[in-house]
Amino acid sequence: MKKSFLIGIPVRDFENPMSRLSNIMSKDERVNLSKGLIINLINVFSMTKTDVYVISNNNKVKLFCEENGINIFESSQNDLNNEIKEFISKNDNYENWSIVHGDLPYITKHFARIWINLCESKSMLIAASKDNGTPIFGGSKKYNNFLYGRNSFIKHTSSMEKENINYERVFHKELYFELDDEEDYSEFIKHQPRWYRKNLNT
Repeated sequence: MKKSFLIGIPVRDFENPMSRLSNIMSKDERVNLSKGLIINLINVFSMTKTDVYVISNNNKVKLFCEENGINIFESSQNDLNNEIKEFISKNDNYENWSIVHGDLPYITKHFARIWINLCESKSMLIAASKDNGTPIFGGSKKYNNFLYGRNSFIKHTSSMEKENINYERVFHKELYFELDDEEDYSEFIKHQPRWYRKNLNT
């Protein structure tokens, strides 16, 4: 069955993930948390209509994906934005697409379905993190001008406005809350998602 929805999850490496949490978590703890986040995102976005890929050039990430049966897209580029652009351009036969940050802890199957249904019905959807990043981005319109980095939400929306692309911002906390700093982690520990509690008990 031909899939209609492409999802990419960029993952740089496991060398020093979630570095802003290094004062309260060891490297091994951060690596394990990062892997748990990725596996949850793969699980919740895996549906009959979706193809889900991790986007990375890192050998440890590649091995992790192979061990867990996760599709990986190995880009010939090194810069994040160019990696995503190559991923999108080489997979342009899908009707809908989305780029999802790997540190979104609260996306469940329910909210993954909401996001996918919204993307199928809208030209462009985007969320903003508390520091004006772009935790999740997608839609039904072709787009390949990714501007991740500092203030990427502002850069993306400005770019779309210049190109006269209609977009809508989503405000579901589950789609924009990122595990980015110690304050986020404190909230995460107070409100642990099911996948995380399950991992603690195994």
